[in-house]
Amino acid sequence: MKHQCPHCGEKTFSPLQKALCGGMSSAGKPCPKCGFRAVNGKLALVVNSITLGVALVMIFITYFTHDSKTDLLLFGVLPLVLAYVFNFLFNMFVGKLIPAIKRAS
Repeated sequence: MKHQCPHCGEKTFSPLQKALCGGMSSAGKPCPKCGFRAVNGKLALVVNSITLGVALVMIFITYFTHDSKTDLLLFGVLPLVLAYVFNFLFNMFVGKLIPAIKRAS
């Protein structure tokens, strides 16, 4: 299963390459065929922001309401790790690639 390059229209990005393209503020990854850079689109930005926001709220709530270090690990750190894993998988399989705006340095 390949993903379509927004520049040349060819299906050249593997799911892992798509996940590693980064968000809209990154420089993106070049297409193996045409060489132009692509990034994950707005849907990835919105979903990543929501999941990390929920994880951050859970960390704050857990920090101020639980005393046990086990609770902090279970309800604070674990949701953050799960949010990053979910975001990586979401970027890998869902949404479209768009042309990168930021230039590579």
